[in-house]
Amino acid sequence: MKTISSVSSLTLVSFLLCSCTFLPSSGPSGHKIKTMAGRESGKPSYQLLKVDDRVLEAISQHSPRNSSYLAAAGRKSDYLFGARGLEGFGSSGKQGIVLGDVISVAIYETDSALFGPSLASGQLAVSPMTALPSQIVDQTGEISVPFVGRVKVLGRNPGEVEKELRERLRMKTSDPQVIVTVTERQGGDLLSVVGDVKAPARVPVSMAGTRVVDAIAAAGGSLSAPYDTMVTVTRNKHLRSDPLQEIYDDPDKNIPLQPGDTVVLRKRPLSFVAFGATGRPGSYPIPAEDLQLNAAIAASGGPADLQANPSTIFVYREEPKSLLISLNKTNLSGEGPTTSVVYQVDLHDPNGFFHASRFTVRDRDLIYYAPAGSAGVLKFMGLVNTFIAPAVSGVGVAGSASILAAP
Repeated sequence: MKTISSVSSLTLVSFLLCSCTFLPSSGPSGHKIKTMAGRESGKPSYQLLKVDDRVLEAISQHSPRNSSYLAAAGRKSDYLFGARGLEGFGSSGKQGIVLGDVISVAIYETDSALFGPSLASGQLAVSPMTALPSQIVDQTGEISVPFVGRVKVLGRNPGEVEKELRERLRMKTSDPQVIVTVTERQGGDLLSVVGDVKAPARVPVSMAGTRVVDAIAAAGGSLSAPYDTMVTVTRNKHLRSDPLQEIYDDPDKNIPLQPGDTVVLRKRPLSFVAFGATGRPGSYPIPAEDLQLNAAIAASGGPADLQANPSTIFVYREEPKSLLISLNKTNLSGEGPTTSVVYQVDLHDPNGFFHASRFTVRDRDLIYYAPAGSAGVLKFMGLVNTFIAPAVSGVGVAGSASILAAP
């Protein structure tokens, strides 16, 4: 009986050992990730890059200057914000007269009486001034000036209107001088700032120009962190957007606004995902625009003892193809400007911690802790224990029963 029991146990152990490779796992092994990288056949055809000084320098050279924390391929929901690049609206900051503006015109003459009384001989040579009644710019975009007629003012600045009036009065009075003033603005100069701001408001556009940051400040500022906030400007049914942090960092994106523009601020939470042989798998927010990989590893619990291999920590993301080309990589997947990349960080190497401290985590990054070879053995031992423990327990119970039953 003992021989049969021993044979049965050996058979069971042999079966479990043969089945060890088929035990469930949270993801591919580090060996499989390495061997599958760059294959010409089979999808996805990703590229594997071991994080070192050369790769970190290439990432720095090919990442957007002000948005290294954003995913290179963006999100599917990004269409809600419109095309990227507020600077695409143009850089013209010229502000003109708008509907509802109240315009005052003052005309000075030297020795004629087109608008005022003529000067008698011997009187002091003073320049009489005639102030015309103020006029509101209506839907025609014009004002009326005696001896000139209707004058187009909409969209023009006061200096341009003054020049035209001087030219048209020059043949009717001697050396006329004209001053045009916007004395009041009655709402035609407003733009709207709404969304995740402290005090949504309609903000006036000054003649000197009002830029995006000025308008946001007038509405009380953003409710969320700048790197976590998208700013969308709608102008004439066209939308463009950028992260607020980029607008702060890049003067070209802090564009002059126009009356009728709508500025919308929306929180766009950034996050990364950690899974595999880690202490705390899950989705984690990115709490700063410059979150480094070492901090992300610590936040997600790091590689689990006895389960993970610290030399095979991988980061999955999309990167610009130009980055891979600069590193002499070929067989790049994807039809667009980005391709799939898996970065490997080796924390068995003391330098790996320095490399991780220089690697910026991006929105939608996936950090995967590959299982160590010993993880399969541990699972196997656990599985063996599920078979042996009941038997051992049964033997113990039987032995106890025999003792109690003894005379």
